Parts: sequence; C-alpha cells; structure tokens
Amino acid sequence: MTRSCIGALLGALLSFTCANAQHLDKATFLEIEAHGNTEERAILTVYLRGVLNGLEASNMELLREGRARLYCPPFEEAELTTNWLIEALLVYLKGYPLIPNTLSIATITNNMLAEQFACERQVHD
Repeated sequence: MTRSCIGALLGALLSFTCANAQHLDKATFLEIEAHGNTEERAILTVYLRGVLNGLEASNMELLREGRARLYCPPFEEAELTTNWLIEALLVYLKGYPLIPNTLSIATITNNMLAEQFACERQVHD
C-alpha cells in the first residue's frame, strides 16, 4: 500500500514541468490551500517536507561549522511538521500581506522560521 502511494505521488510529481516542480510561489501556495484537490495538497505536503528537510540540513551544517543557525526551535527534539508549517505560513502571510505573490514559499518559510524561532545572538568582546 505504501509503495503504491509513493509511486502515485512520484508519478504526479514527475508529470509537472521542471519549472512547476522547482518553484512554488506565494500565490500558488495560497491557491492550493484554498481550492486544491487531494493530489495537489499531497504534492504541497511533499514539497514543504523537502523545504523543511533542506532548512534542517542547513541548520545542522551551520551548527557543525560553528556558525549561527538560520532558526532555533525552542526544543531541539521537536519536529516541525508540514501541517504545522502550513498553518504557520497562513498566519505569517496574513501578517505580511505585501509579500510579493511571486516570492518562493521556501524563501518565505526561511524568513518565517527565522522570525518565529530567532536564535540568541552571542556578543563577543
């Protein structure tokens, strides 16, 4: 069953053009959230999981290098889920209505996480 679902999802993802598969902007995100069908919502979930995985990987690499992380969730073991992210993005976008419709939802996610989970800044002498 799981393999069938994954296969169907991958098939749906591969049916998109490269441009659509690589870029999800604010307008498209809001359209899918408001009127998307089950397949579109599933693709959105996979896309956002990829965004979160990429940001988490970047955070880990920055931590490994001793550099400032992009965001600092209150609990290190807390997993940021796609359902949480969708709700958080909807709230964030309502608070910032002037964000351009063409801006990548990945960029918006990065900024939202950095604002919501700001890291403590160390002051060095």
